[in-house]
Amino acid sequence: MNNKNVYLITLMFLGFMLYIQWDKDYNQAAVIEPTSVVENNQFVDTIVDNDIPTPQQTVDDDIPQPLNNNNPSDVPNVLEKNTVTQVIAKVETPLLKLEFSAKGAALVYAELKAYPLKKKEAQHVVLMDYRNNQFKVDAGLVTENIKFTHNDIYQTSTPSVTIDNQVTEIKFTHKKATGTVVKTYVIDPKSYAIKVTQTLTNQTTENWNVSEYQQLMRNDPWAGVDPSFTDAGRYSFKGVGYFDSENGYETQDFDDLQDGITNIKLGPDSWVAMVQHYFFAGIIPSTDQSQLVAKYRAGSAHPYLAQIITNNKPVLAGATEHFESTWYVGPKLQKELPTIAKGLDLTVDYGIFTAISKPLFWVLEKIHGFVGNWGWSIVLLTVLIKLLFFKLSEAQYKSMARMRKLQPRITILKERYKDDKPKFNQEMMGLYKKEKVNPLGGCLPILIQIPVFIALYWVLLESVELRQAPFILWLQDLSTPDPYFILPAINAAAMIMTQRLSPTPGMDPMQAKIMKFMPVAFSVMFAFFQSGLVLYWAVNSVLSLAQQWVITKRIDAQDDKA
Repeated sequence: MNNKNVYLITLMFLGFMLYIQWDKDYNQAAVIEPTSVVENNQFVDTIVDNDIPTPQQTVDDDIPQPLNNNNPSDVPNVLEKNTVTQVIAKVETPLLKLEFSAKGAALVYAELKAYPLKKKEAQHVVLMDYRNNQFKVDAGLVTENIKFTHNDIYQTSTPSVTIDNQVTEIKFTHKKATGTVVKTYVIDPKSYAIKVTQTLTNQTTENWNVSEYQQLMRNDPWAGVDPSFTDAGRYSFKGVGYFDSENGYETQDFDDLQDGITNIKLGPDSWVAMVQHYFFAGIIPSTDQSQLVAKYRAGSAHPYLAQIITNNKPVLAGATEHFESTWYVGPKLQKELPTIAKGLDLTVDYGIFTAISKPLFWVLEKIHGFVGNWGWSIVLLTVLIKLLFFKLSEAQYKSMARMRKLQPRITILKERYKDDKPKFNQEMMGLYKKEKVNPLGGCLPILIQIPVFIALYWVLLESVELRQAPFILWLQDLSTPDPYFILPAINAAAMIMTQRLSPTPGMDPMQAKIMKFMPVAFSVMFAFFQSGLVLYWAVNSVLSLAQQWVITKRIDAQDDKA
């Protein structure tokens, strides 16, 4: 394949990617990552919760009903009462700042201390914030007659806790005449996973069948906000993700939830999560069977609900039972997530290129383990890919070098048959056949590289490990565009030099002018891509130029000797 076709194929793929992104910008609601920040606040913070039942709902509709094991579709309809959120406990670890409310002992605030909102700034990513994002997770226990819900008021004896190096328990208690619930959060200072136990004591003379429910509730802070064209977070999935070992990973974005209720039975290894770019909050029950309800509730302060309900568990009169689960609040760390729950790493969604993106990230991570820098890891990955396809590229450049030697003869043919283009093409192909030159010899290498290029794009888009990762000098964030366009310029220079080594048989003056414009067009497109991606392409272009130069000189030297 000649240089013209190589560039045109690549340009079509890159142009198609840009078109898809542009179409998302202007043909549907734009979205960006929330930019909530930490604010100074008093120990007790309050905000009115407007999640009020509609007039058509009865009082009982506010309270979940126990799950009927014989009818899995009989699930609670959970709405919240109009009440005031009062923070009664604050917990800080090296990784997290957490706040819990009196109502339901709910987790209503989560700040990720290891992830600055912007590079080299003191403000951190806030995943949950009852004052701004309206995103929280809570739980309750219900029987047919007695209910311990997320609307109950809890108390704690540990209003402020700093955890440095020991796993610590934080307990909240709610007492009724019929029984007592103690919610225990086991917090590991080295983990984003929180062990949650609801301990129920039956203080009556009747046996209970108890269902545990847990729920994630939030609004959509991205709706109606116009983001920057270069904001990679706008293309990442946002919504509800859920998993079990029988059916795998499924998703419902915010628009899907508005179309109807998702009500399904989950099997072993199940979990549910509210997912966004780089981060998520998830609930992992300990039971093998559960029910998932995901829906949209118009007019609610938390319109998007993802609720998981377990099958009934007996709590005998005078007895105590424990209901255990795990909550995850943090980044999509691909190495750690599988150790917390099966399939949890699928929240890192590479789309249709997962089969290529996952191995690419695995190799990148292994290289990073040696060099300690994601930029150099990308450079070394590019070298490995280049070595892997070395023979294919060698065949391409040998073909191009021989075509270059034929250029004077093709020029003569072009002049001879300037008024008969079909005849010119026939004679040119005959010349290729006679000299054993394959004009399509360069197709395979470029076609193979394009899926790798797009897969790496998704790796850089979705992998929180590369978020704000520095390289050298001016490149301090590989997940954002090159601020000074140096990498696009390097790539353009390599393309220009490659063009000078490459033959252009049969190309008319207009085509030649278009080809000369290609490096500029590529540079403009690359200005919008993450610098890590452009680093890969620029290094690949430089290596390809060097390989082509060496092969061309070698063939020229052989012909001179002959």
